[in-house]
Amino acid sequence: MHSRLSPPAVRGEGHAPRVPRLMLAPGAQRSTQPSARPPAHEVLAPALPRIYVPRPRLWQRLDEAVEGAVTLVVAPAGAGKTLGVAGWLRHTRSKRAEGAVWVQADETWTPEGLGSVLDLREPGTPPPLVVVDDAHLLPAATLRHLDERLNSAPEAMRILLLSRCALPLTRLIPELLGNFTFLRGDLLRLNDAESASLVVEHAKTDDARAIDAVTKHADGWCSATVLAARGLGAAPDLAAATHLLAHDATPIAARVAGEVFGTLTPRQRHLLLCIAGEGLVSVSTAAHLSHDQHAGEILAELEDIGLLVIREDPLVPDTGGFRVHPLLVEVVRQRLADGGVDAARARSTVIRAVGLDVARGNLSDAFARLVRVGAPAEAADVLARDGMRLVLNQYEHDEVGEFVRAEPEVVDSRPDIWFAIALDCWLRDDVEGARHWGDRLLDTRQRWAHSWLPGGMDGLDATIACVRLWRVALGLEPAYAAVGHAKRVVVASQTRPAVREANAEVLPVLVNELGIAQNWLGELPEAETSLTLAVSLSHSQGLPTLGMCALSHLAFTQYMRGRESACIELATEVLVAAGAPGARRLRFVAARASLAQLLARLLDASGPSETPTEHVLPVRYHSGDLCTRFWFRVWDARQQVIAGNVAGAQRILSGPGECLRLTDEQLPEHLRVALLVERAFVAALTNDRDTLKSLHGTLERIGAVGESALVQGLRADRDGDRRVAAAAFEAASADATYSQPPTRALALACEAQLLDAMGDPSSARDRLAEAIAITESRRNAGPFLGWSRQGTPIETLLRRLAERPATGWLHDLAAAAAGRPDVTALYASMTATPRELDEVSQALVPPALSPREREVLNELARGATYADIAAALFVSENTVKTHVSSLYTKLAASRRSEALKIARSFHLL
Repeated sequence: MHSRLSPPAVRGEGHAPRVPRLMLAPGAQRSTQPSARPPAHEVLAPALPRIYVPRPRLWQRLDEAVEGAVTLVVAPAGAGKTLGVAGWLRHTRSKRAEGAVWVQADETWTPEGLGSVLDLREPGTPPPLVVVDDAHLLPAATLRHLDERLNSAPEAMRILLLSRCALPLTRLIPELLGNFTFLRGDLLRLNDAESASLVVEHAKTDDARAIDAVTKHADGWCSATVLAARGLGAAPDLAAATHLLAHDATPIAARVAGEVFGTLTPRQRHLLLCIAGEGLVSVSTAAHLSHDQHAGEILAELEDIGLLVIREDPLVPDTGGFRVHPLLVEVVRQRLADGGVDAARARSTVIRAVGLDVARGNLSDAFARLVRVGAPAEAADVLARDGMRLVLNQYEHDEVGEFVRAEPEVVDSRPDIWFAIALDCWLRDDVEGARHWGDRLLDTRQRWAHSWLPGGMDGLDATIACVRLWRVALGLEPAYAAVGHAKRVVVASQTRPAVREANAEVLPVLVNELGIAQNWLGELPEAETSLTLAVSLSHSQGLPTLGMCALSHLAFTQYMRGRESACIELATEVLVAAGAPGARRLRFVAARASLAQLLARLLDASGPSETPTEHVLPVRYHSGDLCTRFWFRVWDARQQVIAGNVAGAQRILSGPGECLRLTDEQLPEHLRVALLVERAFVAALTNDRDTLKSLHGTLERIGAVGESALVQGLRADRDGDRRVAAAAFEAASADATYSQPPTRALALACEAQLLDAMGDPSSARDRLAEAIAITESRRNAGPFLGWSRQGTPIETLLRRLAERPATGWLHDLAAAAAGRPDVTALYASMTATPRELDEVSQALVPPALSPREREVLNELARGATYADIAAALFVSENTVKTHVSSLYTKLAASRRSEALKIARSFHLL
């Protein structure tokens, strides 16, 4: 049994003597002798509640700690000190805890009264363990008496102090001698299993979402866990209450933290009001924000309490990192919102610190701190002055978006911050938000143009030019007019000092958007100039994110100009930067650069397998990035061809698909030509004469002479007219308009195949050598896949040419082609022709074939006999016949050719 003592009688001035009261077991008699130890079997420690979670981690540390003279457990209210120690007393087997006395402290416990309890022991026996709850309420004289005994006669006492704050006891020497043990409140933090047990009991639910919400909300704080769980248990709609709790909309458990916050000293409260929203904060940052050079000592005091402030891994060498408990953060946020003297003092202190941050160029942290402490006017001033750098350099959090949502009235009254907000929306792919703020900006500046702009700036505002280019990407404004206006603004910003000064901050964004628009329109040399300027301005103004964005678009410029090697180099540089820590704003940039790299390397003779694709998969493109969206469409089609689904590639290229909601006629000419030629080669693989004829006519009408001749050659080759095909390919090589796709090299390689087949190997060798020479710097092996049906296989031509002194590129091509059939032959057996697709009933459901039936079907497509199939699959001919019969039944076919036609139509080959 354990004794529990109330304070002894104390006679104070003007007070009647107090009679001690004992907590007795049922039926026990009261004792009126405070200095006498009550019978052990009569007096109990605090009773444990019905719902109680054992605290083995705490109990193990107490078993070890009470061997010394003094053990101090410090934790905030509601952490579970009292019940944790009471449970230990009832469950421990430590001899030191036998016959322990429980004292409920208050200001009446004089040194003599507590000393009489510490001295209660039988002669020849060790002193009993005295547990003092709420030890922070003991008078200063009593604490001094304990400190003296700790230093002079520690062996004469065993005391366990439970306190809400660190007590003024000598620690260093007693700790070294093993006489003093300090246990912080983090030892009382509930783990996930303990929290879950409390939630299940108090909320009467085992719902995983509810348990997770309470666990995250309370973060190990015992009373907060119980309060939150009871709140969920009493809610009429558990799911709704869980959702609110998970999003901190009903911080019921914050009551505990609020009570604790009120017990702190003014300096501690001021420090927390200044730093609570910082997350992990260093001592130097805390001192900077609170303007208190003793911030490190205050943080150490709060750490001693436990739970309130936890020390974590250092932010930088020799600097401690501290994190404030999330419930206390909620309390601080509410105190700042409610106002008052403490909140006003903290706000003014942080504003002063932010002023220093802004002077040092630390904008993102400065702006976020102003928003957190409730200084919207000052935050708007920072956004108006440094909005471009702030928006372009923020990585982890959406501070500007949070500010707009939290302070709509301030934002509405400040047109000078609208462009920064619009830019933030645009970067986050919030096109509706960008359109809204851009339209408001256009309307305001058009109505107040003369009073808004400096003299000589009419029509030369870079922000207006940017908004117009965004509207082009959204299909809201004609492209050439907006691009022409942007060009005039850029030129004026470079040649006229007044315009340059007014547009200095926005100019890097403008030239980047101008280069993007020029890429889309096909003004590739101009786009290269604009994007190169954007990279240069971004580096000079300290905007690395914007620089990487411009560099990724420049990679696509190089690709479309037929400079695959330069494209790969630029894209690689971007991907290295995108992989750096804290590069979330580069997500679209990384996908764009990765796509450019994939496209540039896809047709390299070494193969595309070395190129990583992880950047392409999670997020593909920005909604307003029309050029990247187009090339994703081409990439998807090429992936279908590589997978053997030529018909799938044809479908992607024939319609707008997911990547681009534009018809072929709405595409800029250079992209339209690239798409039509891509479709022509897919049509050549499917033996689609009618599509080739249509594409030839379309290219001829839009003036793409060389590309039109290339398609004409593919069509004549398909029809078996070698001479017409060769003449068409010769014309195509002489008059190719665009660099992408490589029309000239494609035409030369196809012409070489046909000339060799027609008995002119010398001319064929010359044409092939020329094609190799013009693709060497690009390393584009696409022309050497074997596109002619009527010509000599490309493998044969490359092998012959490689027998002579040759370049490394030729050897790479010959090695890649060795043992590989021409692409037209490769897909012929597995691709359905238009006629076959028309003949197959659309109502027929694709059959489900067994693995063995698929193997037999592939052998049939190779032209193998039953005996060949039996030998290849190690089965008998009768078994093969059985599988073939089953195949014919499932495919509703009566002969091999019909079965293969149906199988190709359903992409079973």
